[in-house]
Amino acid sequence: MQPILSLVLVGLFCVTTCEEYFLPSYIKPCQLDDKNFTKCVKEQIEASLPHFTKGVPELNVPSIDPVKLDDIIIDGNGLTLKFTQAAMHGLSQSQLTDLIVKIGESDEDFKLAFKGNLSLTAKYEVDGRILILPIQGKGDAIVYAQGVEVEINSKLSHVKDKRNHTHFKLITPSYNYTVEKTTFDLKNLFNGNKQLSDTTHQFANENWRQLMDDLAPPAIKQIVRTCVKTINKFFANVPIERMVKGYKEP
Repeated sequence: MQPILSLVLVGLFCVTTCEEYFLPSYIKPCQLDDKNFTKCVKEQIEASLPHFTKGVPELNVPSIDPVKLDDIIIDGNGLTLKFTQAAMHGLSQSQLTDLIVKIGESDEDFKLAFKGNLSLTAKYEVDGRILILPIQGKGDAIVYAQGVEVEINSKLSHVKDKRNHTHFKLITPSYNYTVEKTTFDLKNLFNGNKQLSDTTHQFANENWRQLMDDLAPPAIKQIVRTCVKTINKFFANVPIERMVKGYKEP
């Protein structure tokens, strides 16, 4: 199964011809009143994602793999850890685990869930302790996160463009996530002292949840923010009438 995050980039239910708006030829239509509407949407997402993960400049949709992250700073419990020049890789290989699109009613909702293995690359600087073990160093870092599952829930609102066409927009998104396991690879710990580095890595990887309790929230928040922003960029360029066959505003 293909990745998601470009997920509804898929144009969720698009037509392939239009005079006023560009749509890629690989996006096929789905009929709203068809009993297989949700299945059709999923199939279109899976078929289109390989294209969307690379970005669609014509629709102002950027690439989503990797996702560039703001600096992440953990400062508390005797540990100061900073990641800079950070990027999250692997979203394009994630798998769609759930999709609910509720439209055409008074309350319109959107739910997307995906799961995959992600890796964070960054420059790091650390000083302090992980539980009882001292840790100090700076250099390149790779954080491997296995089995990351993210669920995004949002309301769908309507906005008008300057030509009076109506577009979907995700608003008030919320999310939750789980991580199955994390492994840290911090180069140049203790100025390259292999014995101290190996001991610290073993301890950190055995106690990965303590670090991820602080590291995961800002990283996942930025991933979700990027996903929602990317989806809304697509929506802003394609009116509802061009995306959903048989759709009528509630």
